[in-house]
Amino acid sequence: MPQWTLHSNVADVLGLGPRTAGRLMQVGVRTVAELLAAKPQAVSRRLEIRSEILVLWQREAELVLAAPKLSPHAARILAAIGYSSCEKIARSTPTELLGAFEMASQEGCVGGGLEKKLPPSISELAIWIHCAKESSAELAA
Repeated sequence: MPQWTLHSNVADVLGLGPRTAGRLMQVGVRTVAELLAAKPQAVSRRLEIRSEILVLWQREAELVLAAPKLSPHAARILAAIGYSSCEKIARSTPTELLGAFEMASQEGCVGGGLEKKLPPSISELAIWIHCAKESSAELAA
C-alpha cells in the first residue's frame, strides 16, 4: 500500500474517477492538503455537489493519512459512518462499528453509498480496529 501524505494527489488517495479529479483540479483542489483546507460549502457550490460529500472526502482523507494500513475500502466505509480518527476506531468494538454501519445505511448516508454495500464482517471490522490501534501506537511512540 502506498504511503500517502498531505502532498499526495487527492484523486489517487480517494480513488476518484478522472472526471471528478478534473473538476476538483478546476477549483484548485489537487492535493490532500488542499482538500483538508477547503471550505465544504464554497467548494461544493463551485462543483455543484452537496457539501456533505466534501466533508465525507475530508474525513476519508484524514483517516487514510492517520491509518495507512487500512484499505481504501475500509477508510471509505469508516468515514461514511463518522469515524475519521484512529483513536475513535481503536476504542470501538466490531459490534459498535457494525451498528454504526447499519444505522448509516438505513439513513441513506450522503455520498457514502452504504445502502449499496454489504455490511463488513465482524472479522473484517476487527482487522480495521487492529490497524487503527497499530497506527495510534505508532503515532504515540
